[in-house]
Amino acid sequence: MRQINRKILIFAAILAAILIVAGCQQQTAAQAGYYKFTGDKAIEAKFLEGSPTSSELDTYQKDENIETVVELVNRLPEEVPAGQVKVRLTGDAAIQTFFEGAHEATNPKIFPIETGTGVATPEEVEVGPVRYVGELTTKVSKKITGQYCYSMPVKTKANLFYTNKETDIGTNLPAGSNPPSTVQVIQVQQGTVNKADDGKGELRFKVTIKNMGKGKLIPSLDDCFMYRERTEREEITLEAKGAYPVACEDNPVKLSRTDQSKIVDCKVTGVDMTNLNAEPSELSLTLKGFAYEEDLEPVTIWLEP
Repeated sequence: MRQINRKILIFAAILAAILIVAGCQQQTAAQAGYYKFTGDKAIEAKFLEGSPTSSELDTYQKDENIETVVELVNRLPEEVPAGQVKVRLTGDAAIQTFFEGAHEATNPKIFPIETGTGVATPEEVEVGPVRYVGELTTKVSKKITGQYCYSMPVKTKANLFYTNKETDIGTNLPAGSNPPSTVQVIQVQQGTVNKADDGKGELRFKVTIKNMGKGKLIPSLDDCFMYRERTEREEITLEAKGAYPVACEDNPVKLSRTDQSKIVDCKVTGVDMTNLNAEPSELSLTLKGFAYEEDLEPVTIWLEP
């Protein structure tokens, strides 16, 4: 009899474990984010492999044309129109005393990633060829440096829970809520729905925005590659849309100088108090009104007379 009871207990424990795992899997699936492919960059840019390239044994000659091409990759699930990305060389590579031929360029249309596979289609932008025209009496190495700048809105898909019970509030920002982007919504925190004087409900929530990258937010594409004071604040516009009217304070949002982030207070009004439940409702948060400027990873080349 003891043996039978023991087997029953073991079976019950296994069955409970299976149910818990199944429940966890269902919860994970229910809280899956909007975007299948995410990351910390909307557009990746780098010098194309081999353009330029050289070594101490395989050098460029003075006045030789040096092919200088930047490769752009769109990680977004939407097309990047032509002219939305600017690229240029910087440092000695852009100073005619040393190098000639450098010019600013813009992108052709860049196709979105394949939403099923995540495969991207790179595009190339020529910012050369350049030629070294400075004085040269011995073999030397030089760094080719550059910058790129682009303007694309960040469309985050979060959740709001229209409920008056704290226990009904689930995950506001599940993994996959942000598209690939250096600028992201890193947190959404909400309260419960409270009845207002007009009989409708109000819901308050906070949105935390952060520049996660090494680059800078600037007002627009027209402001790319301009000199800016160190004390200049980064600004961004937050647009929120949901089932009911939403208003957010502090627009445009000014990011902190220290950690490049900001917590924004928002309020939903006009909530139907007879239609409260624990199901998530879509909240669209669009970050716009800015361009993003960042340095390219430099490439070292070798030159000889």
